[in-house]
Order: sequence, then C-alpha cells, then structure tokens
Amino acid sequence: MLAFDDARYLDLAVNLALSVRRVETRPISIIVNRAIQVPDAVRSLFDEAIVAPEDPSVRGAMNKLGLYGLSPYHRTLYLDSDCLLFSPRIAFFWQQYRGRGFVVEGHRQSEGSVFACSLGEKDAGALCRLLNIPFLSVFNAGAMYFERGPEAARVFAATRALYDGPHRDAISYRYKHAGEYADEPFFGAALGQLGIAPLEPPATQRLQVTTPNITDAIIDLDTGDLRVVKQPPGGKARVWAGVVGHFCGLAPVDTYFALADKLRREAGLPAMDRRLFNPVVLTAGHSEEGS
Repeated sequence: MLAFDDARYLDLAVNLALSVRRVETRPISIIVNRAIQVPDAVRSLFDEAIVAPEDPSVRGAMNKLGLYGLSPYHRTLYLDSDCLLFSPRIAFFWQQYRGRGFVVEGHRQSEGSVFACSLGEKDAGALCRLLNIPFLSVFNAGAMYFERGPEAARVFAATRALYDGPHRDAISYRYKHAGEYADEPFFGAALGQLGIAPLEPPATQRLQVTTPNITDAIIDLDTGDLRVVKQPPGGKARVWAGVVGHFCGLAPVDTYFALADKLRREAGLPAMDRRLFNPVVLTAGHSEEGS
C-alpha cells in the first residue's frame, strides 16, 4: 500500500492493515514519502514502513511506478489504501498466482471506449494503432500481484517508458490532482506491449471487487462475505464476489466508514473524522469492468 503527501491516505492504509491482520499472517509493508510520518500508535501494524525517494516527475497514482524497486518481498500483492480485506480465502489467490511474474484481473480490449471514468476516457483502437500493440490489458490497478524477476521488471520498465515517452497525454488523461495521470492506461498499454493478458476469472470468483454502481450488497467482515450487485451505465445488473473490497473514491461512504469504525474499535484506535473525506465516484465506463 502507498500513502503519499496526504495523511488521509495513511488513515486508509491503517484500516486496510487492520483488515489484513484479522485474517492473514503474511507481512504487510507501507510505502510513504517524506511528507508522511507513521505514528507509533499504528507503526506495529506494518512490518516495514518504507520511505520512497522523492521523484518530482510523478504524483498520486503514478507513484506505483516505483513499486518493483521498493517492495521488500519476492512475492508482492499490492493493494490500494482504499481497499479492505474480507476473507482468509485470500490464500487461494496467493497459491494460484505463485510462479507468475505479474498478475491482474480484467480483460483484453482492442476497440471501443476504454479506461473511461468521469475524468476522461480513451479509445482502445486508437491507442493500439498508436503504440502498434495487439490489445490493451484493462483492469483496476487497486490490486496488482508481482514476483521479483525478469517479467515484472519488464512490466514496470515498460510502464515507466510509456509514461516518460512522447505519448503521455495520448495514452492517459489528467487524474485527481494537478500533475497526476491515471495509472491504468500506462500499465494496460505496457502489458499489451509485452503480450501479458489479465486473468479473466468469473465475476463471482474475483480477488478484487470494486464499489461503483452497487445497487445491493452483502459486505460483512465477520463472515467474510463480499457479494455485490452492480448496475453499470447502459449495462446489465451483475453479481460480483471476491475477497478484497476496493472502495473506489470511498463510495458507498456510509458502508466504508461503518467498516472502518468497526476495525478501529476492535484495535482501540480513534475513529477517523469522516468530514475530511468526500467521496468522488469515478465510474468505469468500458464494456466489462476490471473489478
């Protein structure tokens, strides 16, 4: 998990770490920059708190470019800080992914609207022609698995090269903060360039389930249930189920804070000031969500 520049991301990372500690024994690390101090009250939640070197050329989500060089592990499952882990069934995915260099869940796409949200969208066909690649790997970058080795090194190097190259604004669009770009188009194009397709498990057997467009749900930390009905714009309602809930933009906010309050009460930590968190729903608009 990452927490850069804004202490609110550290609050979210604490909640994620609390959810992991309930069901997992694997080590947890957080990567911060110099603007973030990890207080003693929560330091024990993390096996390592890694301070990233300053890189003024990236901001926000694009700090994921440094994950390969900063992770202290041979096998890394990166999760965005606005995720929560619900079930010990996460062990299934650790077993399934073993030996793979880089794994995400999503789909391949070579035509049509892609990486679309309220902040921008791209045309898959135009990007494939521009970059001379057969497809884009379309996925939600809130969950990425990689192992130390040549394949993952190539993925991160290729993503960085696309970000630093002449087509930055053609590949992606400006994201939440000034100077920040959406990260998924760069990773998705790099994976297409390298011929690495995402896994496409059934919607009810996912690692990650994202929260936009939920119309009904069972979301329970105690039972490990994470099942939601999602109604994408212009699409059919569909049931999704998994072990990691990604509360994109912290929506639905009441659900997220009820879960966060529970985790913090159990740990004897004070509740967050929810007035500091204003949900921004970045609704995916491509044909099949990379949830």
